[in-house]
Amino acid sequence: MSTDSEKTFAAVLTPPARGAIATVAVRGPAAVEWSDRFFTSLSKTPLCQAKAGRILVGNWQASDEDLGEELVVAKLASDYIEIHCHGGVQASRRITRHLESVGCEIGTWQDWTRQKAPDAIVAEAQAALPEAATKQAALHLLDQAQGALSREVVAIIAAIEAANFEIADQQIAQLLQLGPFGLHLTRPWSVVLAGPPNVGKSSLLNKMIGYDRAIVLDMPGTTRDVLHATTALDGWPVQFSDTAGIRQSDDVLEQAGILKAKGALQQADLVLVLHDATNLRPHELDDSLKELPAAVHVVNKIDLATDLALPTSGEMLATSAVTGQGVPELISAIVDHLVPVRPGEGQAIPFTLTLIEVLKQAQQFLQNQQPDAARQRLSDLLSKTSPSPADIA
Repeated sequence: MSTDSEKTFAAVLTPPARGAIATVAVRGPAAVEWSDRFFTSLSKTPLCQAKAGRILVGNWQASDEDLGEELVVAKLASDYIEIHCHGGVQASRRITRHLESVGCEIGTWQDWTRQKAPDAIVAEAQAALPEAATKQAALHLLDQAQGALSREVVAIIAAIEAANFEIADQQIAQLLQLGPFGLHLTRPWSVVLAGPPNVGKSSLLNKMIGYDRAIVLDMPGTTRDVLHATTALDGWPVQFSDTAGIRQSDDVLEQAGILKAKGALQQADLVLVLHDATNLRPHELDDSLKELPAAVHVVNKIDLATDLALPTSGEMLATSAVTGQGVPELISAIVDHLVPVRPGEGQAIPFTLTLIEVLKQAQQFLQNQQPDAARQRLSDLLSKTSPSPADIA
C-alpha cells in the first residue's frame, strides 16, 4: 500500500464555475513525468529539464486527440506542477482526466489542503476559510489555519502530561466557552423578527439590511412565509428572518405562515419582538412571544406615536423604520447580544461541532480521573486525519 509521500495527486484549486483561468495542481514523485506526457512547450523544453520556478507556455494534448489547448504550466518544484488553463469547467476536467489515465490520483481542493496541512485542525480551518461570510470571521479562521488552536491543544496535552489536571481542565473550559462563537465563523447568526401583524417587521428588516428584501403593504398578514436576508453587522455575519405576524387566524395560508414563524423562533440565536408604537399592548402578545429566552423587544413606528411612554428599565428599544430613528442603537444591541465577548487576535477558537465534542470528551475524561484517555483524545485532533462524527459518537 502506497503512502501519501509515494502518491502523485492532482486537484482543481479554483472554484467549479466559469472564470478566466482555472488552476490544476499536481504534486508527487511522478508529477513532472506525467505532465510531460501531455504538455509540449513552445520552446520544446520538457518539464523534466526545466528549472524549478520556470513558467512555460505551450500545448496540452493527449496522443489520441486531434486538438489540444494552449495553456501555461509552472514547475514550482521537482515534484510540484501547476497548470493554468481556460476557466471553463470542461477544460480543467479534461486535464484531470488525462492525468488520471496515467495513474494520478484525483481529489478535491479540500483533499489537497489536508495533504499539505501539518495537522487535522489546521486542515479543517483552511478548508473552512472559503465559508467565512465576512472579513472579520475569516481573520479568526485564519488564526486557526495558522495554528492558534493547534498550539493551545498542544499546551493542554503538556499540562496533562505534567499532571496539571486542573489547569488543563480550565484551558479546555475556556475553549468551550468560545465554541458557539466559533460555529458562527462559517454560518451566520440567526435573528428572527417576530410579533403581531402589521407592526412593521418587513419595513424594519429592509431598513437594517439596506435594500427591499421583504414586501411591505399596509395590511395585516402580508408576509405568509419566512423570508431570509443575510448581511454583516459590525463585521459579523447575520441572517435576518422576517416571519408572518403571529395571531389567531382562520386563513389557511396565514396559519401555515404562522406555524413556520413559530418554528423559526425555536432555531433563532436572537428574536426581535416588535410592538406597534401607535397601539402598544405588550400584555396581549401571543404566548409564543412572551417568554423567549433570547429576545429584544422593539417598539416600532415611533414616528407615528404621540405621548409614547416606554419602560425606564431599558427593556424596550424604540425605532422608526421610516425615518431610521433608533435603528443604529438597535443594530448595536443585536451585536452585543450575539457577540457579547469578542476573541482577540490570534486567540484559539474551536470552530466545528467535532472539535467541540472532542474537547467535551477530553474534559469529561479529566473530570473522571482518566488523564491518559483525555490526552489521547486531544492527540487525535493533531493527527493528519481529523476524527469523524462516527469516531466520537
